[in-house]
Order: sequence, then structure tokens, then C-alpha cells
Amino acid sequence: MASKRHYVFLLLLCLCLGIWSMAGAELNVVQTACNILVYSDECQIYCCAQVHNDSDRLAGMEHGLFRLLSGDVVIAEENVERLWPYFVDANGDGYIFQTVTFYPDEDGNLEIPSITGLNFQLSSMTMPVSVANETLVADAEIEKTQTGGYVLICRLQNTDDETAWNPLVTYGLYTSGGSLLYADGLSLENTGISSGSTLELRFTVNAQIVKQWVSYGVEPAEVRVQGFYRRDSD
Repeated sequence: MASKRHYVFLLLLCLCLGIWSMAGAELNVVQTACNILVYSDECQIYCCAQVHNDSDRLAGMEHGLFRLLSGDVVIAEENVERLWPYFVDANGDGYIFQTVTFYPDEDGNLEIPSITGLNFQLSSMTMPVSVANETLVADAEIEKTQTGGYVLICRLQNTDDETAWNPLVTYGLYTSGGSLLYADGLSLENTGISSGSTLELRFTVNAQIVKQWVSYGVEPAEVRVQGFYRRDSD
């Protein structure tokens, strides 16, 4: 388990520009954040980004590619697995987050990569309004733990007349100046929130990540949380 390993956390914050998209819906990455987690047998690069729909149409991601940069050298290139939520409302925001893992070389040496940039390329597609997400009322509060970490307490309320099945929650943590620090989310399969009910979820931010934020003079001051569900189209 990670708790049994020695690890170091580093934080890289960077703006990501130059995103291209197809005509119609337009998804653009407005800012990114990167946490480097070093364990005894691997190095994990946790990448996240805030994505904004700059169009007046419902937008989905047709394809996404991201690159980790060390100077001018691309040290990792992978497809973006998914957008959270799948479809972003006009003038709305979503998030991307996924992990790239580096392993020791054949001699057992684990080199910590020097990350200087995180670049995204997204191709967008316009979606019919019939597939738009149904919105849950979402609010959150963040609490400091005794060990120096943070716990995000998120509540999803269903104000619709029907049960909200397979709800999804996604959130971003920001500094007081609006810089993205961290993003995460959860899709709850085979779970329903009955009409008028509220579901409470908890997300933990590791104390060592927070310690690195503090070393850079930043801490989360704002939580932006969203909750959705989708009606069956059958």
C-alpha cells in the first residue's frame, strides 16, 4: 500500500494554451495542474485540467491527447481517457484527470522526471441536447484533518421527480486567486438517489500533497463541485 512506502510529492502548476477543436462545440483547456508522486518502485504523475466549453452548444470530446514535457522533450504521450462529465453544457466547465506511471530501469534505478509542461490537444464534437446531463444540486465543504490533509465533504441532492441512477460527481480545488490545484471525481454505478434525497460523499487529499502545496505557498481556498446523472434513453 502507498502508506507503507517512502514518497515525495512535488507540485507543478502551469497554463495550457494552443488547444484546437472542430467547428461547432469548442472545448478548451484553460489551466492544468500536475502532482508527482514518487514511491520505492514507481513514479506516478497525476495530471488534471479544467476544461471550458466556449460555445453555445452541448460539447463532447471526440478525441484527446496529452503530453508531458521536460523542456522541449516529450517524456510521455497518452490518449485522454475521458472527460468529466462526458458532455459539457454551453459555457460550462468539466475536468480531465489521469495518471502516467514511470518505472525503474533494467538496473532498478528510478529516475524522477523533471516536468516543465503539460500539453493537451482536444477535438470537440457537438452533441444533441437530448443527451445532456441531468443536474443534481451539489455543494461541498473542505476540512483540515488532524494529520494535515484535507477531506472534501460533498453532498448531492436529487430535486427531480425520479430516482437519479448512476450519479457522477466531479470537483476542482482552487487557490484564492483561482489557480487549479487538484481535480477528481467519482462515477457511482448501480447507485440511485431517490427523489428529494441527498447523498454524501467524502474525498481525501493526502497530507503529503498538501504539505507540498504549502511549501509553494498555496492552499485550496475554493471548491467547485458538480453533480450529474443520466436518464436511460431506452
